[in-house]
Amino acid sequence: MSDTTGRRISLVREGTDPRCLRPGEAGRLLTGAPWRRLVVLGDIAVERAAEQVEGYGPRPWYDRVATALGDAAEGFAYLNLLGRRELRAAQVRSGQLPAALAFRGDLALVCCGTAYTTDETPAMNGLTAELVRIVTPLRDAGYDVALLGSYQLAGWPGLPAGRREQVAEQQKRVSEQARAVALRHGTLYIDLASHFSDTEVAAVWSRDRARPNSLGHAVAAAAVVRALGARTAAAVPTAGADHGPVRPW
Repeated sequence: MSDTTGRRISLVREGTDPRCLRPGEAGRLLTGAPWRRLVVLGDIAVERAAEQVEGYGPRPWYDRVATALGDAAEGFAYLNLLGRRELRAAQVRSGQLPAALAFRGDLALVCCGTAYTTDETPAMNGLTAELVRIVTPLRDAGYDVALLGSYQLAGWPGLPAGRREQVAEQQKRVSEQARAVALRHGTLYIDLASHFSDTEVAAVWSRDRARPNSLGHAVAAAAVVRALGARTAAAVPTAGADHGPVRPW
């Protein structure tokens, strides 16, 4: 594999890291997966190459997931609607949801809540309502939906020490709201915060901004693919207007 400059990258560490996908694992997990049209939307800024951690490929998690799904299904289509800066959930709904619905897909990965977590003066009263306004139309349009929670932002090295406790509490509240929406509306909730301890999580963040580095993206991709693989194996009915039951994750 090469990075965006054409330099050869060794993925030895990624290939042996149990938190990352092993060679052939995605194919085994997604055999029989029903999804053919993936859309990714949310409040995180899109990037095509993550800050490099030696031994881990630079591709972002959403492109990795799309590749894994595409390898498992002929005629696969992928639409990435992520913005170029952090957005509020209402901006995701107004700016990205119409395109997602017009795409007529069957799987949506939704990332919302990061902007609320890092606010110095958070106003999270409207987050649940906005998540519902995003998830409900997607479900009614026939999408399976997975809400994706962030790594522990309190562990980002660039965050002032005096704000860590506040950010940790805010992220807990965001996670609780997203999890409640997921359970109520028959969607998945994939919480990346559980994948690293408080002392380890700094390793997944870029140095310049609160975005995952190549290690963070590799682990996030594995978490999503494994959740989708478990969903496939459990033979949960596909999404639709009936808002069927969700398997807990």
